[in-house]
Amino acid sequence: MVKEQTNNINDLCFHFQPGQYVSYSGFGVCKIVALENRTFDGIHEETYYKLCPLDNSHSTYYIPFSRANERIRPLLTKEQIYTLIDEMALEKDDNSQWCDNSRQRRGIFQSILHNDDYREMIQMMRSLHQQAEKKRSSGRRLSAADEAAMHSAESRLYQEFGIVLHIQPDQVHNFIKDRIAGSNK
Repeated sequence: MVKEQTNNINDLCFHFQPGQYVSYSGFGVCKIVALENRTFDGIHEETYYKLCPLDNSHSTYYIPFSRANERIRPLLTKEQIYTLIDEMALEKDDNSQWCDNSRQRRGIFQSILHNDDYREMIQMMRSLHQQAEKKRSSGRRLSAADEAAMHSAESRLYQEFGIVLHIQPDQVHNFIKDRIAGSNK
């Protein structure tokens, strides 16, 4: 359990450890670089997790220790990833609903990406893939906003799955396809 917050980092018993990879809600996979006492307002010193996102090594996020459980979570386990993939194999392709209003759809996608729920994210990706196929058959493409949402979802999912499964993010798509193909035999 977490102790009362103190000014001495060494006195803290914390859940997340430096060197650990975590998912930072809405921002993707980050590595915890350190636990530091900082004074951002010039008055109050507080303990922060210092995070470095995998997709942008030039950025740094500081998450207050006291609010870490609201904003960061441990990465999924292998078993959780396998369950998600197996659930994908069981779902029918026609289960996804498409919002025709592009402004509403963009809001829905942003909410899904911010909430960090992989089931919703996978459903969103499935819906986008289906729409891309429909548009491709008529010589059209997804909108730039839809493409960006797809890229963000894939990037986050592939990063986390890649780290946990010890494969490169660009190999995750084929890993998922192979697992689904194996479960459909």
